Amino acid sequence: MAEDSALKIGYQGAPGAFSHRAVKIFAEQINRLDEVVPVSCKTFEEVFNRILSGECSHGVIPLENSSVGSIVANYDLLWKNQAIQIVAEIYLPIHHNLIGFSDTDLSKLTEIYSHPVALDQCRSFLKEFGEAKAVTYWDTGAAVFHVKETGERTYAAIAGQFAAEETGLTILRANIEDFSGNRTRFGVITLVNGENPASPAAPVKISCVVEIAHQPGALANLLRNLAILGVNLTKIESRPIPETPWHYRFFLDIEVPFDEIVPAVATTVGRLSEAHKILGCYKPWQEAE
Repeated sequence: MAEDSALKIGYQGAPGAFSHRAVKIFAEQINRLDEVVPVSCKTFEEVFNRILSGECSHGVIPLENSSVGSIVANYDLLWKNQAIQIVAEIYLPIHHNLIGFSDTDLSKLTEIYSHPVALDQCRSFLKEFGEAKAVTYWDTGAAVFHVKETGERTYAAIAGQFAAEETGLTILRANIEDFSGNRTRFGVITLVNGENPASPAAPVKISCVVEIAHQPGALANLLRNLAILGVNLTKIESRPIPETPWHYRFFLDIEVPFDEIVPAVATTVGRLSEAHKILGCYKPWQEAE
């Protein structure tokens, strides 16, 4: 693969992390699997910075999880970085596994490593190993690499199947999450007016953030005007405005059935807010047949 044809996509985590898997799914979706180069980042902010610097053309970040809700840090970063937009979304089933060496004796486990969110999603399973200490780690995939590097047969990690494949370790117990329907929604981000390999087509989803007047009926007025357009509001969430105590920004996801309505939605959001940003206009995720 020639360097100039590579599509570098940043993600937070180590190889084998769920975000890494989401990068691969996006690459398959746009038929550019051979061109995509996943770029591991320590933090979400690093993903944004690598896009802004031009080191990566795209990034893949988690937006919300069906069990724990929104990843609020990323919504704040989307508002802060006005030059970055969402161009696609990916829904990924999250199945956690206990991963370690093939000759590990589960009855002798002393430490189980994983990201704190993953540990929280496997609380029922962890109760089976009351003697083992749950140890937080910065990433699920990195936790598996850590276990491999230590060589300790009394250590294990909780992560996805992809992490086991990346490290060559063994899945000791599969699907240990508390809720079998656990899923995470990821956003594919890039520079505004940058290359978008997944061009939207009706129906589309518009993600936006608004600051509205702090007065009775202001939010209701915005929602009423959107309803008149015949769109479907699938998400609304408030986030505090740090510099203005007890005032809030509202993050919205709006499903728009026809391309012709998109300009009217954008106009309505701008007209009825004091500040706003269209975070992205993109095709809603569709499960593979």
